[in-house]
Formats: sequence, C-alpha cells, structure tokens
Amino acid sequence: MTKRAEVEAALAKAEADWRKAGDDLDQAEAARAKAQADWDKYVADRRKADADRRKAATIWDKAFPDRRKTVADRRGADAARDKANADWDQARAERAKARAVWDKARAALDELERTARKP
Repeated sequence: MTKRAEVEAALAKAEADWRKAGDDLDQAEAARAKAQADWDKYVADRRKADADRRKAATIWDKAFPDRRKTVADRRGADAARDKANADWDQARAERAKARAVWDKARAALDELERTARKP
C-alpha cells in the first residue's frame, strides 16, 4: 500500500469514527433530555403532592415513621439525570477525540497532495 492510500484509509476510518461519535452524542443528548423531562415531572408531581407523603396506618408507618413513598423520592430521578449528563459528557469528549484524529489525517493527506504537486 502506498503512503497516499494509507493516509486516505486513515482519513476514511477517522471520518467514520467521527460520524459514529456524533451519533453516540445524539443518543446521549436524547437520553439527557428524557432524564431532564423525568426530573421536571418529578418536581411537578412533588409540588402537587400532599405535605405528608407517608401512608398512614400501615405496618411500615408504625415501624419506620420517617419512611417515604418511593414515588416521592427524588434520588432515582436525580441519579438518572446525573448518569445521562455523564454519558453526554463522555460522548462529547469521544467526538472531540475523533475529530482530532480526522483533522490529523486530513492534514497528512493535504501535505501529501502538496508534495505531489511540486515539480
């Protein structure tokens, strides 16, 4: 394989990786938007909820009076939102890395083309 063919293959691979990273970023963005919507729903539901979210007269209420309903627990929604944000940050970083590799391969191909044109 010639040097030009190697660089063109590297450029094609880098471009494919960049496109895949972009798709992963789009998926992470969708997951992040869903997690944010879930969080907003939780906040809205909490505002509508009664001040006392415990079920009265249950065995759990007698044994553990501070126990709360799981639907009123924001930890699940908060954890999902944090995970979605972390996934989005990672996908964004992967896309940036793929773009750097693509830029490097493109620069190498441009250099080969410039040297080939010189007499």
